Amino acid sequence: MNKLIQKLRYKLRSRRSDYLHRRKLHKVRKHILHYYAQNPPADREIAAAVNYLSQHPLSTFYGTFQEKYPAGEITVFSDAQNGLPYVMAGSKKLYFKRSQNKHTIRILYNNLLIEQDPASPHCYSDDRFRVEKGDVLADVGCAEGFFSLMYIEELERVYLFEQDREWIEALEATFAPWKEKVTIIPRYVSDTNSSDEITLDDYFGQTGEKPCFYKIDVEGAEASVLRGMKMILLQKPLKIALCTYHHQDDFTLFSRFFQEHGFAHRANDGVMIFQNDLEKLTPPYFRKCLIKAVNRHD
Repeated sequence: MNKLIQKLRYKLRSRRSDYLHRRKLHKVRKHILHYYAQNPPADREIAAAVNYLSQHPLSTFYGTFQEKYPAGEITVFSDAQNGLPYVMAGSKKLYFKRSQNKHTIRILYNNLLIEQDPASPHCYSDDRFRVEKGDVLADVGCAEGFFSLMYIEELERVYLFEQDREWIEALEATFAPWKEKVTIIPRYVSDTNSSDEITLDDYFGQTGEKPCFYKIDVEGAEASVLRGMKMILLQKPLKIALCTYHHQDDFTLFSRFFQEHGFAHRANDGVMIFQNDLEKLTPPYFRKCLIKAVNRHD
């Protein structure tokens, strides 16, 4: 009986939370459309996003590419051996946190598919910027490890930086078939070294390994990660896929950073709205999502 009551309370809380979130999204959408009705956007990408928003609910991304991913069609399985939930990412098992329910996992995995669609502004790779066969990858802030899993068979080695213990358990299950070439580092990546932090310069200086591809998505700590890889930035060849949406000025700051360090760099096409900042959104509301940088050092 107690379990049934707890389940009902959880559903009621979830429904109330969803309702309040939808109300907030509706309010923000109305505010953005009103602003651009008074201030027509000169930027082509923002104009396209506003046009899409005028016909759809507020979302993270803006474009028809995301409409081909219905979360309700995703099947979530439970591993009988370890009790962890997982989905099939192609022919591979992608595990999720033990504490996450099926509804949450469907949404999370669906978002991953949308993010890595070739037309998405969040996609880490493309025809001119991708993981090549034999590459060594550093996946900084890997969470569930979906990006690394996409290329695991081509990679020579992959380093997964993730400090969340539940994600680490899931990562160990996901990459068990390739454990001989996967290293999980359970620490924050930063610009200092401590018991729970490490710089990329220090870590790879100790291992002697030289990854040639860095994917960096660390929930707003990207600047700290870059400050902690000064020696790595001198390597050649080197590719960096860096998220630029966690703070409003990130894209401008990181574009300048790569220019000053001699990297060829470009942004993904398209813009997004960072929904974690809904309470603090200010014009232009939309943000560039990702920079792809390649060094040009002789």
